[in-house]
Amino acid sequence: MAEVKKQIPTIWTTGWTDIMNTGTWRSAIPVYQRRPSPCHEACPVGGDIPVWIQQAKAKQYEQAWLTLVENNPFPAVTGRICHHPCEGGCNRGEYDGAVSVNSLEQFIGDLALENGWELPQPTAKNNKKVAVVGGGPAGLSCAYQLAGQGYGVTIFEARPEPGGILRYGIPEYRLPKEVLQKEIQRLLKLGITVCTNTAVKTAEDFAGLETEYAAVFLALGAHRAKGLPVFEENNPKVLDCLDVLSRVNQGAKVDLGEQVVVIGGGSSAMDVARTARRLGSQVKVVALETRDIMPAQQDEVREALEEGVMLYDGAMTKSAASSGGETMILNCIKVVLDQNVPPGILKPIPIAGTEFKLEANTVILAIGLEPELYDLPKLVGVDGTMVKVDANLATGRRGVFAGGDVTTPYRFVSAAIGAGKKGAREIIRYLNSLNGAAMTEQVNVPEPVSPVDLTEEVPPVAFTEVISPVAFTEVNLFYFPVLPRVDKGSVPADLRIQDFREVKTVISEAQALEESERCFSCGNCIRCNNCFYFCPDQAIAQDQSLAEGYSIRDRYCKGCGLCVEECPRGAVLLKEEQR
Repeated sequence: MAEVKKQIPTIWTTGWTDIMNTGTWRSAIPVYQRRPSPCHEACPVGGDIPVWIQQAKAKQYEQAWLTLVENNPFPAVTGRICHHPCEGGCNRGEYDGAVSVNSLEQFIGDLALENGWELPQPTAKNNKKVAVVGGGPAGLSCAYQLAGQGYGVTIFEARPEPGGILRYGIPEYRLPKEVLQKEIQRLLKLGITVCTNTAVKTAEDFAGLETEYAAVFLALGAHRAKGLPVFEENNPKVLDCLDVLSRVNQGAKVDLGEQVVVIGGGSSAMDVARTARRLGSQVKVVALETRDIMPAQQDEVREALEEGVMLYDGAMTKSAASSGGETMILNCIKVVLDQNVPPGILKPIPIAGTEFKLEANTVILAIGLEPELYDLPKLVGVDGTMVKVDANLATGRRGVFAGGDVTTPYRFVSAAIGAGKKGAREIIRYLNSLNGAAMTEQVNVPEPVSPVDLTEEVPPVAFTEVISPVAFTEVNLFYFPVLPRVDKGSVPADLRIQDFREVKTVISEAQALEESERCFSCGNCIRCNNCFYFCPDQAIAQDQSLAEGYSIRDRYCKGCGLCVEECPRGAVLLKEEQR
């Protein structure tokens, strides 16, 4: 009888022959791929959140801090004041509540201050010098990233001390001065020079910087308060929020009177309202937006109300007049916002018959801040009160970059820190291009490392290609029991209004470990071995010589996808094979 030879079907996709014994129908094969998590995508500083949380979970606290400061040198600051959009993107939010990233960040940041951990010194020096105009969060972040790469950096700060809005605009009950001072001093140890009380205003000032420095980063911030036409200019009873907060933060005695009305609905309005309560005033806030859409964080509004601040939301001031004594009378009315205007524009429509009056010794305006551009319109392109930049934060002037509040109306500290980081990297690209350096060599970014190895210290990593973030539906919830979220505690309201003690309390180590357990670690393999154990064909092998820790024995894999289904966190994907 003639021997019957095995025929290979034409649909065979891998090129293997009859030594393959698992079937001939595979069209896809699993690949290990570190994917961005939704929290990373939402983070304004681009933090590797799942990585440092896993490091904290393994009690690698200093390594977690080093991962944090790779992108943000102020974790103890942002752990207190960041509006934490990362939590809004957290996949766990669709399950049993987002991971309390902000609480964990403060825990790690405070631990670093307690233990005196220092930022890594640059490994090489660069003969190029960069000037940074403005010592706020954007300027400090840019200087930090540049100094870490060995560049000589000088910050020109108009005020007596660096910090910008962090030092002069955020109350101490939210951000203690000692915390801010320690984080700034640690950063300056990298060799950054700060010239305080040095304003750069004129075209000659800017020209001098261009002569001495290879590049300039403009981070002037936004310090000029917007006014309201219903109040006459130079009225001593009408103050701007930043001036009040700055004076209080510097220890000046500020008397606002018995009755204070704050106009505005953002974080600055809540800050100055709660500050006025601590100074002994009765405070009313008038905001155009209703409470559910006010730009202030909801916990800020809730805490203000707990402290006795009265909120008149969905309302505006029509006119104001002196009562003939120490007070003003504000004529107000309830409003709805016109929904037919472009995003970012507020057009109130008064509601007839809803008029009311408020009495005030002092009115504080907190309706927004604008940059003071000085002579910049003569040198670079501007759009109203903003410096115009391209996608690389470059202005129209060679070697001049800008970022932070001077380029965007969105007033978030974390966004400013992220802009400083991006500005530094674009400046490095620009300076290297002058030397003819290859674009791939211009930024010192660590190579991707996957998966996270909890037995060794793991450096932060960067994504090298555009990959879709892990969706909630890709998380295998079977491996994640329902666990309650751990939040920061608060000092009781009746005690906190007595002084400027910090309102929020840092979580304990036990709570931090408990909360770190809740992180899905979306897109980051932690070598749980599920893929290895569940493969029915033993096609997955553990291989510590590979960054991902596993190899695919493709002669045995039939593309069933069981490894993908059993991966808890979306770190394994099926990749279509080419015929």
